[in-house]
Amino acid sequence: MDSNQKLDALRTKIDLYAVPPLFSPEIRSRSNRYAETVAREKNNLLRVMASLIAYSNNAPSDAVAAILDNGVFERVFFHFDLQAVARMNPDWIIENNWSAIRDIRFKKKVGAIIGCAKLLASYRGANITIETFFDSYNLPKDLTVEDDLDKFWRQYDTLLAGFIARDMPYFKNDTALLHLLLYVGFPCIAPDVMAMKVAAAVGLIDLRRDYTLCSLNERKFVVRTVQEYCCSRDIQPAVMDLYLLIFGGQNHAQRYVRDGYVPLTV
Repeated sequence: MDSNQKLDALRTKIDLYAVPPLFSPEIRSRSNRYAETVAREKNNLLRVMASLIAYSNNAPSDAVAAILDNGVFERVFFHFDLQAVARMNPDWIIENNWSAIRDIRFKKKVGAIIGCAKLLASYRGANITIETFFDSYNLPKDLTVEDDLDKFWRQYDTLLAGFIARDMPYFKNDTALLHLLLYVGFPCIAPDVMAMKVAAAVGLIDLRRDYTLCSLNERKFVVRTVQEYCCSRDIQPAVMDLYLLIFGGQNHAQRYVRDGYVPLTV
């Protein structure tokens, strides 16, 4: 089988076990992810970055979700007002609020969030939004032809180089930046350890013991292969990301399939 057939087989297996009341609405939401994310996150790029930083480094997802949903994070970081957060002192936040946000696991994340705010504020000295920031890099929001793919990677490389040059906390890493773009709604997946395990399981890359050691070229190859597949099947990469999470056995994603489904175990 070629790569498209392998990914077709992955989707077919999951579709057989899908729980329609949960699965179908999630597919629809992911198919319109950019507009929904802009609305849900109040067009606030710092809020998105802070949320992804909070969840990173194996922080307990349920506990992090609670402090995001109940407004604790919002209160501690001044409702993610860019200029206000850029002026904050991380030591003061830790001293006065760490007990309320300790589920993010690492105190260095506080400084990283403030660092993101400082760097975003330095771009234009104004409150940059999700839309204005990414529009300035001219990233395509949809992939319909090969030229869109080429443009995506050219603009991605420019964005990543800018983040590296400015030493952007967390998001100067290629996987973290792709995760940010996926979360916001751009047409990609995040080539994290789980995605790379799934890619190996279906034969896109070689099997190995440690998927943290996958090269940048391998990660880009997997993302582009999934993008090309999505173009050929007229689905959004964010939708395919859900299939990869279910297939890989992510705990949160297993709610979308009924009992009896056996996810990847290696």
